[in-house]
Amino acid sequence: MQTPQRTKTDHRRTRRLRAETRPALLAAAAAIVTALPWGAAAAHTQDPIAPPAQAVALDLERAVSLALANDELLRQADAMVAAAEADLRAADSGRLPQINVGAEWTANLIKPAFFLPAEFAEGMGGATKVEMGRDNSLQGAISLTWNLWTAGRLGAAVGAARELIAAGQWQHAAVTDAVRFQATAAYLDALLAAQRVRIAEDALATTAEALRLARAGNTQGTVSRFDLLRAEVELVNREVPLIQARNAQQQTELMLARLCGLAPPVRLSLTDTLAAVTGAPGGFDQAGSTGAGGDRGAGGAIGPAVVDALVAAMRDRSPELHALRHQVAAGQQAVALARAARGPTVQLKGQYGLQAEWDNDVAPSPEERATSAGVGLAVTVPIFDGWQARAGIQGAEARLRRAELELARLDRDRELAVRQASLQLSSALAALAGRRESVALADEAHRLAAVRLENGLATPLERLDAEMALTQARVQLAESMHACNLARAAVALAVGGDPATMIAALSATATQEDLR
Repeated sequence: MQTPQRTKTDHRRTRRLRAETRPALLAAAAAIVTALPWGAAAAHTQDPIAPPAQAVALDLERAVSLALANDELLRQADAMVAAAEADLRAADSGRLPQINVGAEWTANLIKPAFFLPAEFAEGMGGATKVEMGRDNSLQGAISLTWNLWTAGRLGAAVGAARELIAAGQWQHAAVTDAVRFQATAAYLDALLAAQRVRIAEDALATTAEALRLARAGNTQGTVSRFDLLRAEVELVNREVPLIQARNAQQQTELMLARLCGLAPPVRLSLTDTLAAVTGAPGGFDQAGSTGAGGDRGAGGAIGPAVVDALVAAMRDRSPELHALRHQVAAGQQAVALARAARGPTVQLKGQYGLQAEWDNDVAPSPEERATSAGVGLAVTVPIFDGWQARAGIQGAEARLRRAELELARLDRDRELAVRQASLQLSSALAALAGRRESVALADEAHRLAAVRLENGLATPLERLDAEMALTQARVQLAESMHACNLARAAVALAVGGDPATMIAALSATATQEDLR
């Protein structure tokens, strides 16, 4: 029986040998596949003069930064905030005086006239129609209007505009979180697809080597015809998953490039790995802990205290909740504005006017000009508006109730999302450790099958079965790491805000729970 130290040494030797022989095995696999009829036809269909695509090195942090810099929804959110700020300036302008200048020049081609009563005709030389004005008429005025008191209209309008600005800013933060999650998920999908390609390439290379040994054994009479046919068929079957994995990798890279604003054709070189992202410091480690061993359940489950801390952090940090709270406050201001429509208004008004009448000159003489000026207070008291104010109040109150109900609904949905994401993360963390053990076991079984085959104690069929089990275990491990990373990103999205800050705060909360 092997000791644990000897087993680890064998594992390291096996992995090193696989890494050293992988290029040669891939070359042998390519040669064997090309030698087959369908492989040669596929090789001739490739374009030998296709230019290589530009390679762009991309890690997770840069991918998120590019996505945030190029996302169209974020730009729309910026435009919404700018529009809300403009609405605030428009509402605040009602507190300042309004000054208007107007002028009107008229050329009296036919002068207006008025008619006198018949008893006045004798005093006017018998004429009862008298023309008015002169050939040119000029009217000009400068007017000022200043709202002194509006029964709360201006204050409510300004308050509503400010709340809408805050709501737009928090909505921008919510879109930022969503874009960050989309970029992270796309990057993780691309990493998983690349890992599947590498696993499929290794499986193809290993199957090609098994076919080579089977042919040699069949020539020597130690391998049956059936085992040789099984190895040939297995090699053909290994090509299809590799093609599918490469196509899936291209699809995920196209999606990632689209989110990052990189125009195709572009070839991405992902510098992170699923294992490196999963084992990032802070927060949840590979064993399923949360930075404090006493607050996790069996199998890496996240304890209730940490979940409650996540829910509390969500209510304090969620941009969507903050945006809706400000929308509710804006609705309250809208109700106050609608009620203020029943109150009186007081305005300060002033006017300076110029009037001139002249005939043939270009400009009127001083005797033909006159000025006027006046200032006063205008009070307007609404008596009856056809129930317009009451309808406005009812509509504003209904919209406020709708916003309040939406806030309550979103609060419950966000709490549900946090608890579901926590459970998904617990499941992913629990599965991750088991998948690692499965890969180690499958690797050892494959090594033993190869040793037994070399010593004549096993058949190539047993080695192929062990290789298939190892490939499946490696794929499942990659999928588990992908699920773990994606679940962590989902927890950060559900809580809201920067994921690094959330994980640090979560770790501190879990540590405090251990100290109690």
